[in-house]
Amino acid sequence: MNRTAFIHTGSYLHLATLKDPAVIAMDIADVYAPELSPGGLDDFDAVYVAARLHPGVREAIAPILIDFLNRDGARMYIDGENGVGQWLPGTTETSRGTNFWAWRIGEDVGRRSVNQEHPMWQRLSQRSVHWHYHGVLDHPDAAVPLVVLKDFDDGVDDSADPWGLEYRAIPGHRNTLMYYDESTFTAELVVSTMDASYHHGAGFMPGASQLLYRMFGWLREARVSKPWTRRD
Repeated sequence: MNRTAFIHTGSYLHLATLKDPAVIAMDIADVYAPELSPGGLDDFDAVYVAARLHPGVREAIAPILIDFLNRDGARMYIDGENGVGQWLPGTTETSRGTNFWAWRIGEDVGRRSVNQEHPMWQRLSQRSVHWHYHGVLDHPDAAVPLVVLKDFDDGVDDSADPWGLEYRAIPGHRNTLMYYDESTFTAELVVSTMDASYHHGAGFMPGASQLLYRMFGWLREARVSKPWTRRD
């Protein structure tokens, strides 16, 4: 039987997600990150790293998360706003501004779904990945981008959010918003700069809820194929 962990740092948004009846019905395990120690993920097949973990806790558990990625048959999803460029090997992240309502008012900010023949698109949908983002990723060459920002000139000069941060693509950058990677680690990995569990727990942004549920569905199909010996 699959065991999927939801790793969080106890914000009300994380706790609200865990109390969602749909999440409860999926038998997702509540794993409080400050109490996670080496070996604490040994019995799990999959891990959902909740959005916006406390930075100090995230730094402390990063080696445990990376160690988990050495499990054959395991899966991990890293939700947005988790500073992956600081701890995930092979990935860098550049922050971007946030246009919260582009999906609703029809502004084309350059988001594009790509590599749609990839099997991950059997789990995803356009609604689940086109709401907003908090950064762009560069990643290992073997990883498969799923959602990117297109660098284009549409004559719009004002592309900053209310805090003055630009949110369009960076010229010459991969500008990836979500990718799938089955080559860098033994486990399968999906990384995103969309913070689904944050907005689901906050009770707004319907696309975020779609992404949360869909990623839980993908994680729950993971099957660790053989016993695992944790590296010392």
